[in-house]
Amino acid sequence: MSLGSAFAAHDTVHHKAREYARGPIHINSAEGFNDRIRRTVSGVFHHISPHLADLYFNEIGFRWSQRVVTGQAPRRTRKGRQVTNTLWARVPPALQLPAVFRSAVGREMRRTKAGGIDLLSKVAVFGS
Repeated sequence: MSLGSAFAAHDTVHHKAREYARGPIHINSAEGFNDRIRRTVSGVFHHISPHLADLYFNEIGFRWSQRVVTGQAPRRTRKGRQVTNTLWARVPPALQLPAVFRSAVGREMRRTKAGGIDLLSKVAVFGS
């Protein structure tokens, strides 16, 4: 799938013109994902080597996309404006398995000693 077909209806905001949001159009999702990467690196992985970065980022992206909206809650900002926060919950691991199995095509699946699943690629992931 090309990026253009996946984001055919996306819009942008213009920070130079001091526009940070226009209705539902904002960059909070991108900033939130970048923040999730930062927190995951400092709290879970502690270090990401450049030659394995792709694998780490794929895992973080998978976990990010395996969540669902459970509701919305109003809150007040420090300046007193009322805004709406979106509440998220993780998809239960049993419901994540179909996505894991879709990505397992052409790979070896093995159990880890800790009881997890390793998906081993039969070809070099980075070409060498």
